[in-house]
Amino acid sequence: MSPPTRYSPALIPAARTLAARGALDKDLAAAFGVHFKTIREWKQRHPDFAAACKLGRDAADAAVERALFRRATGYDRETERVFLRDGTLVRVAVTEHVPPCDKAATFWLRVRRPDCWDPPPVIQRADDDALSSTEVALLQIEEDAYEAMCAAQDGGPEMDGDEDAMARIDALDPGPAAPVDDGDPLVGLETVSPFPSSQRKLGSLSTCERVAVESDPSLRWDDGQCAGPDTLPHRIHPPLPALTVAIPTKPLDAEPPPATASKYDPAFIPLARRMAEQGALDRDLARAFGVTLTTLRQWTLRHAAFGQAVRLGKAVADDAVEAALLARATRYCYMRETVFLTDEGEVLRSETLVEQPPSLVAALFWLGRRQSERWSPYRPQPDLEPAEAARLFAEARARVAEYDFHRRHWRDHGCAPPGRREPAPPDE
Repeated sequence: MSPPTRYSPALIPAARTLAARGALDKDLAAAFGVHFKTIREWKQRHPDFAAACKLGRDAADAAVERALFRRATGYDRETERVFLRDGTLVRVAVTEHVPPCDKAATFWLRVRRPDCWDPPPVIQRADDDALSSTEVALLQIEEDAYEAMCAAQDGGPEMDGDEDAMARIDALDPGPAAPVDDGDPLVGLETVSPFPSSQRKLGSLSTCERVAVESDPSLRWDDGQCAGPDTLPHRIHPPLPALTVAIPTKPLDAEPPPATASKYDPAFIPLARRMAEQGALDRDLARAFGVTLTTLRQWTLRHAAFGQAVRLGKAVADDAVEAALLARATRYCYMRETVFLTDEGEVLRSETLVEQPPSLVAALFWLGRRQSERWSPYRPQPDLEPAEAARLFAEARARVAEYDFHRRHWRDHGCAPPGRREPAPPDE
């Protein structure tokens, strides 16, 4: 059936179905084969058609969510470039890329993954006399160790956890981290000597080889007279020549090749579902099926099974937003399509690489959430100064060690250790 050029009430059922699936005015125009302004005129002149095109609550929410996701991850849009040739306007379709929006990505992640991207809570002391969380934990460990010692003195049964007091302190204060091996990663990649091991010194080289070594300025050599053990000739790489930057050229194609799958086929559904599970966006699907973005959008609206197959799951969509935010925080690159019109009226297309500098907003948000202990202004402040914490841990270890010693002596011998005074309770 050819696309309608005039309004007909028969379009109302189709418009209502498409609107229920989230079709906007631009999508309706593509579906009915008319201009965007025509849909607006039909809606103004025909109230029944306007009512059919109105999105329901769920469809409107889904459309806004889709728009926010596209802004958060970046998207391609089809637009037109207009040329004037011999007094005639020539319209050429161009695909433009819109980079991700930092605010959209940060809002998305804060709402969808608050455990990772919400600001960390600020820990504040109640007052100057209140105990910190570390002090409370150490006091609880000391009280447990003291009670275990008292139970041993009274002949009570041994309880689980009596031996774990020192381990609990170590869990709170693991101590300094082990030094990281910072060995040279280039060890083993040294330049191999051009001479065999039997000719390690110049004195053992033949006359021709000796002349070759002495005349080569890129070799450091010695004649075996040095005290050092290293007598091998080592090649010293000369400085690299100045870079010659060549602009990469790519043949300019004429009109883009025809779509390889411009007609919808239900066999596309399994492939579309697998690609969506791997995080494929609209532009990826359009390239995979060899169609335009408008055609892909029509497939998702007109065929409910295909539209459901290309819908990203929550985890996949959130991962896509995180990837887009990381790209914006580091360095975002994309291909920009450029269109030229020759004097003969031929349309030429080319793609150039566009590299955007890192976004300060995205970088600060990423580090403030992922490295909050270093970068976030909301990071929880340590409840104790390092020197004070070290002193408290040392005192707690000494008291717990004394409690454990008395407890074990009472368990093994049934009496207090000779010559040792009974330790005081933790709160004294």
